[in-house]
Amino acid sequence: MTSFVLSVRKRDADAFGKSFGRPAYLCIPDEEEIPRPAHSTGGASQWMKQIADHANPKGAQGWLDVVFFVHGYNTDAREALLRQRLVEEEMKKRGFACMVIGFDWPTAGNAALYSYDRFEAQDAASSLVRAGIIPFAKFTLEDCPVNVHLIAHSMGGFVVREAFRSVDKGRDAYLANDWRIGQLVLFAADISSNCFALGNPDMLPVFRHCGRLTNYYSGHDHALAASNVKNIDFSSRVGRVGMPLKTPANEKALDVDCGPRYAALRDRELKIIDGMVSHSWYLEDVIWYDDLAHTLKGQLDRNVIPTRTFIAENDFLLKSGV
Repeated sequence: MTSFVLSVRKRDADAFGKSFGRPAYLCIPDEEEIPRPAHSTGGASQWMKQIADHANPKGAQGWLDVVFFVHGYNTDAREALLRQRLVEEEMKKRGFACMVIGFDWPTAGNAALYSYDRFEAQDAASSLVRAGIIPFAKFTLEDCPVNVHLIAHSMGGFVVREAFRSVDKGRDAYLANDWRIGQLVLFAADISSNCFALGNPDMLPVFRHCGRLTNYYSGHDHALAASNVKNIDFSSRVGRVGMPLKTPANEKALDVDCGPRYAALRDRELKIIDGMVSHSWYLEDVIWYDDLAHTLKGQLDRNVIPTRTFIAENDFLLKSGV
């Protein structure tokens, strides 16, 4: 099946480069492994129509679910597409017939250039909402509502936060401010845990425009330990420690501790994707995908999803499977 990507990497001849550029709406055939400018379609309207044509809007649920996947830092276009396709495949295995759309923002492709990626993330962030989410929020099909969800990994969580903040702050006259998404999922998110305290202004725009925020985290995440040193902000990351314990969080937010699941894994090697195992293992884990599918479907209340154990209000433990 064709893969759809909203790329904000700068065009460089017949390839995409490592800096921010104008949004490009891509339709990538199955046999292609790298997004290229040649895959561009006419624009947002034509692109969304092609996505709808490839989906199954008359499915059992009677609506079209679109899931934007926002990759993390040090992820090139090939790897981002591989991960996007993997998420879509795993969701469909679990009966969630969604269309996973990649938001491909520019990274340097070098783990040492963390600060470069963070600056590029800020430049690219608003395009996620302006060129992706809002056009889809306004897009409708006859007898088939469109639900928009977001999944963000690592620094992709920072991209999402900055996207929501920048658009709300801009208050552009041509942008409706009543747009919203359904489920927002963060995993291994490279955002300060302190931002999730109730009333923190950094996260208010996010909660204003989402129905539910699920944060998957693991205390075994080595990449986020390193980012504590690279960041100017030395606070612990929400993808490593979860939301703050001593202060209340927004009622829309919940934590799922995945640390015990990671600790229980006998084989901690990545077989499909590339990256640091402790930071990206979620994308090859069956129990995490089971939980993610339940979360995105939204058919079960968060308190009865069978792949997690209730700890306290809005605080859960991903089952270890052993």
